[in-house]
Amino acid sequence: MVGENEVNAPIDIHLIRQALESHPQPATIFIGFSGGMDSTVLLHLLCRWRDRNEHGDVALQAIHVNHQLQSHASDWQRHCQRVCQQWDVPLIVEAVDIDLHQSSPEQAARDARYRSFNKHVSEAGAGAVLMLAHHRDDQVETLLQRLARGSGPLGLGAMLPVTERLNMSVFRPLLEQDREQLANYAAQQKLVWVEDPSNQNDQIERNYIRRQILPAWRKIKPQLNQTIARSARLNQEASALLDQLAALDMGPPRADQGLAIGQLTGLALPRQKNLLRYWLVRVGALAPSETLLLRVIREVLPAADDGSPMVEWGALSIRRFRQHLYLAPSHLESGSLPELGRFGSVAALDGLASSLGVLRVDPPFDGAGASQHGAPDGQLETGFSLRRLQAAPLQLSLRTGGERVKPAGQLTKPLKHWFQALTVAPWLRPYWPILYCGDQVAGLPGLLVCDGFEPESEQDRVVVTWHWRIPVPVID
Repeated sequence: MVGENEVNAPIDIHLIRQALESHPQPATIFIGFSGGMDSTVLLHLLCRWRDRNEHGDVALQAIHVNHQLQSHASDWQRHCQRVCQQWDVPLIVEAVDIDLHQSSPEQAARDARYRSFNKHVSEAGAGAVLMLAHHRDDQVETLLQRLARGSGPLGLGAMLPVTERLNMSVFRPLLEQDREQLANYAAQQKLVWVEDPSNQNDQIERNYIRRQILPAWRKIKPQLNQTIARSARLNQEASALLDQLAALDMGPPRADQGLAIGQLTGLALPRQKNLLRYWLVRVGALAPSETLLLRVIREVLPAADDGSPMVEWGALSIRRFRQHLYLAPSHLESGSLPELGRFGSVAALDGLASSLGVLRVDPPFDGAGASQHGAPDGQLETGFSLRRLQAAPLQLSLRTGGERVKPAGQLTKPLKHWFQALTVAPWLRPYWPILYCGDQVAGLPGLLVCDGFEPESEQDRVVVTWHWRIPVPVID
């Protein structure tokens, strides 16, 4: 249990109750715990809330991410361990390696932190949520940073009290409280925390805003936090309305996550940008810049139907295939594919994987006529003859060029022809695994079955399918 002094301030455990109103039955509450003042205040509030047994058997779990960027990082980790032991909170400590060449150190550390949070929250399963200690000063600093970068309503909405990030529910119970109020609570409760010396470095933009701009501004506008936070809320409302408009412009989502060119061509430029931005965020990308949106509109939309234009965007690319746009990795790599080789049985194929996909094998259909895995969206169900596949060693291979195949009931033609005929996107063709039985091509799992390898009966039928791990255009 935690020590508790009388509270006479806006910060109290009612903030935890309010935060959970939209998620009344969490099984586990994770908290990002750096050991600094903000997260120490939030952890103390959660422990008081727990000790009053207001929510039954909800488990608390702290996560400390050691970025290994500061000489005191090990001391901070030990401090967090002592606090959590004293307050009877299980603590997960995860050391991460920061790639300082990918982006700014602050952004790289933030990305690594969220990946760590997501891993542990996801492993806890349904009912697990994450709480973070962002407060109103953080909100103000975030909005001003994004204003300086030229952000629109989505960016200027800054942080939401409750949001979904990386498929996890993130709560910020302190977002309507000022840093000064947290400091008063920490002093009242005699809390102990660590200070990050990098917070004194005014070469970091956020620190400059916090230490140089805002204190002087607040001298002539004491209510600055409240007014700027109100602007963030109004931008959140505007962004939500723009999302509703974009959803109407887009129509029903496609199974392959593509965006029809026809949904864009009849719109005015602002609505085109709005729809593109909405679609990209919806399929898992970060909000794009206006420059990138204009490149897509000017370079990709007018391209010929038989072209394959692409706009690269870091590790991602926006590609056009026929009459649709797709978000895909900029550079697909199949990896070393150690599994590609010869196998003794059909069953041994099941679960073979690369960084791009996984092979699934279903035995002959059960009495209900349903397979275990089925065909993924955008792919065909390829049923092979179990007897034929057992007649010779099986081998998986990637395309090398010059392959000729004869699908069941069709003529022998180059594999390139069948990729085109079955509308396989060009960026996927080099990575679609080819199944050999002996020295014969048996087919391409999830795409086609070759002549002589089709099943002779339901009892002879085995379904072998390649499940992509990236969005795949639907095969029409």
